[in-house]
Amino acid sequence: MPRKILIVTGLSGAGRTSALKILEDLGFEAIDNIPTSLLVNILKVNIKTNLAIGIDIRSRDFNAKKISQLIKNKKRKIEISTVFFDCETTKLLNRFKESRRIHPLKLDLPMIEIIDRERNWLEPLKKISNHYINTTDLSINLLRKKIKALFDKDIKIKTTVRIISFGFKNGLPKEADFVFDMRFLRNPFYEKTLKSMNGKDKEIIEFVKNQEYFHIFFDKITDLFDRMLRGFKDEGKDYITVAFGCTGGIHRSVVSSEMFFSFLKHKKDIEVFIDHRDL
Repeated sequence: MPRKILIVTGLSGAGRTSALKILEDLGFEAIDNIPTSLLVNILKVNIKTNLAIGIDIRSRDFNAKKISQLIKNKKRKIEISTVFFDCETTKLLNRFKESRRIHPLKLDLPMIEIIDRERNWLEPLKKISNHYINTTDLSINLLRKKIKALFDKDIKIKTTVRIISFGFKNGLPKEADFVFDMRFLRNPFYEKTLKSMNGKDKEIIEFVKNQEYFHIFFDKITDLFDRMLRGFKDEGKDYITVAFGCTGGIHRSVVSSEMFFSFLKHKKDIEVFIDHRDL
């Protein structure tokens, strides 16, 4: 029996193929786009290495319900888990446009409808997935780190913390583990001299940091996060996303994210990244 089997599936353009390449680099034997009828036989093969098997709507005889039932049955006998890759429709449209590739379904329908159909067809696999990865805002480098954190337990890696600033008016970042609402702070937007600036300008930083509640908040959150990080490490969670939001994602959330970034970047056992989504 193989030591570990991963069924890698998800929406076209959501990063499934990239994930298989990353898993291959981690020592998995990767098999992509196999006919569904052969999946049963492959799961029976006595392979010593870890397997990563790519399944999607391109696979011959694809039937998400039958595949999900097969996986459920096999879980009783072998170590098998499912990784589902998802992405927001708008981002998928941009990816297909940028790559100039057509959707593999090749239906004579508007692209949005094709993506919606694929999403519905894959729902049974999404429901049984052990790992759900939304790649809407993930670069290939961050995707690699996340996959490594999830499936390369034999290598001691640093905890990766991704910090995001965002505006609530543009929606929550779906991949966030923690969301902090910074709208309890006074908004520089309503100050005439500050309105056109952003959270990286000295005047905005001073305006936000000089507020009493700002320091009360960060005194509490830094102490809390220090304790939580140890717990996450003990539980094997090596990839954490922390988001700071304000109304537009331009002033208060940016200052708060930079402050938290400064707090974490000096810690030796942490690798930290920062993204200002709406700046």
